[in-house]
Amino acid sequence: MRLLKWLIRTVVFIALAVAVIFGLLFLYFRIFNNVGQRVQRAVMHNVALRHEHYMTYSHIPAVFRNAMIATEDRRFFTDPGIDPIGIMRSFIVDVEKDGYVEGGSTITQQLVDNSIIVHRKTIPYKITQAFYAIGIYDTQSKPETFALYANAIYFGAGAYGLYDAAETYFGKTPSQLNAGELTMLAGLPNLPSLFDPFIHLKLARQRQAIVLQNMVDDGLITSKQSLAIYHEPIRLK
Repeated sequence: MRLLKWLIRTVVFIALAVAVIFGLLFLYFRIFNNVGQRVQRAVMHNVALRHEHYMTYSHIPAVFRNAMIATEDRRFFTDPGIDPIGIMRSFIVDVEKDGYVEGGSTITQQLVDNSIIVHRKTIPYKITQAFYAIGIYDTQSKPETFALYANAIYFGAGAYGLYDAAETYFGKTPSQLNAGELTMLAGLPNLPSLFDPFIHLKLARQRQAIVLQNMVDDGLITSKQSLAIYHEPIRLK
């Protein structure tokens, strides 16, 4: 009984401490350092600089949204900008190797990388990235965050953002692509040069199969639907 009471008190204390910390961070990012606005300005600046077509969340095909979230950040709509489980796993696996925490990045953290900070292989960088990701969570809605992400990430072949990627690889707008083409695009940002379908179509197809399996595992589609999507025609530009 004594041990149980101690465990309950410890859990309550930790929960209160986390609530206080996140509350203070919320006030900080709302009043003193609106990271969400900084990220939005950076993304829009880059979109204008590259003469790209910005896509709002509602104009991004649902198949692409589901594919990206299932593959890159399955807890995107519920996480606070960071994935504590993924971060801890990264520390355990990598910190003893070279002092750098690899992986564990959510969609929000990847947005930070593609907008306001330069990716460097250091632990201080990773801490800053996570700190800013929480700031985005405190100042942006999830649909806004995803839209910025989809317009900022690199798809290879000189294409930044979903709209540019659709035109570059298929000569179409995203709304004109079939589910097979959209799920292929969703797999490219992981390693754009390796999965470039112009150069490595077989690898791009293998990556697409992984994306589809992630969607099945997440309950978004059935295995039968996954197979049907995989066999839809891929018409490269």
